[in-house]
Amino acid sequence: MKTPILSILIITHNQRDLLKRCLQSVLAQELRVPFEVIVSDDRSTDGTEEMIADLRLKIEDRKKEGGLQNLVELRYVHCNSDECDPKNVSERCGWNKLTVYSAARGKYFVNIDADDYLKSTDIYQIQLDMLMAHPECSMCMQDVWQVQDGADESSGYRWPSYGKLKHGQVLPIRDIIGDYRALNQCYMTRRHPEDNMRQLYGKYFDDTIITQHHLQYGPVVFVDRADYVWVQYKTSITKTLTGDDNLLEYAFLQLHHVKMIPQFKNEFMEAGLNDMIHFFKVLMQKHFRLELTERTLAGYREKSGYIYRVFSNGKIRFFDKLRLCFIRVLCLMYKRFCWKNFEFLYRILV
Repeated sequence: MKTPILSILIITHNQRDLLKRCLQSVLAQELRVPFEVIVSDDRSTDGTEEMIADLRLKIEDRKKEGGLQNLVELRYVHCNSDECDPKNVSERCGWNKLTVYSAARGKYFVNIDADDYLKSTDIYQIQLDMLMAHPECSMCMQDVWQVQDGADESSGYRWPSYGKLKHGQVLPIRDIIGDYRALNQCYMTRRHPEDNMRQLYGKYFDDTIITQHHLQYGPVVFVDRADYVWVQYKTSITKTLTGDDNLLEYAFLQLHHVKMIPQFKNEFMEAGLNDMIHFFKVLMQKHFRLELTERTLAGYREKSGYIYRVFSNGKIRFFDKLRLCFIRVLCLMYKRFCWKNFEFLYRILV
């Protein structure tokens, strides 16, 4: 059996029909190198396993007819995200992504979710060629094509739209964290099999952490395409956080990232400064009263640090209010004077 150069990693949970569309677009890729496709299924009960078995037989028939010669294998692995004691859907997805990543064998990998698909047949080879031409880079990024559920593909739009970026442009790490953040699935990444992702991140191995971990190994090269179709659903993870839950999550997301990858502390904190300033403004307007769901409270109770303790209690004490007011002023000073060393602010927060 050939050794795959590229691993295409897919996670799914009760998405049989959408997964079928996803796999059709993946298997249509015109790749000139050996590649593997790995589907990690988190407890599906909708016939996903049977669909994969049927597809494997069709692949064998196509190979006999001379097609898909570079496909090494379509692999199907099981995941049980109950094992990670999840507090929310994002943690379940993280555990599933960790499962499928652990099964990868390629020198390079890409992630694709079962409810998304590719709108061209050459994008993965283009990204692969670009990464091979830039050995100093850790990843190759494209944009995504965002489409609403049920809408025609032509009604979608390019996101994020970085008109000033040029095909083949190399983006430094600071720019990726601060200005050019994109969906993890639009990156093709150079794999580092010696890294123990389970030990490092566990169920927190989510889209953002995957990208940020691999930024440790070098900058990102850009390809001027938007061929990853990101379908937006009303019930998607990004839509489930609303109100004060959403406000709090985005205000202090960078603290979570610093705990995971501390060497990018200043970059993370600078990128999240405006979200923190906005949060404190709203917090004061609400007189320190936030309506948080049990999901958010449970997640914060799991984490260590001052901010997590304050907002997991449900009620903010008087001296905590004073400290939060001080942090707000400090954030405004960082913004006003363009301070770049965020060590002091970080220590006050955690």
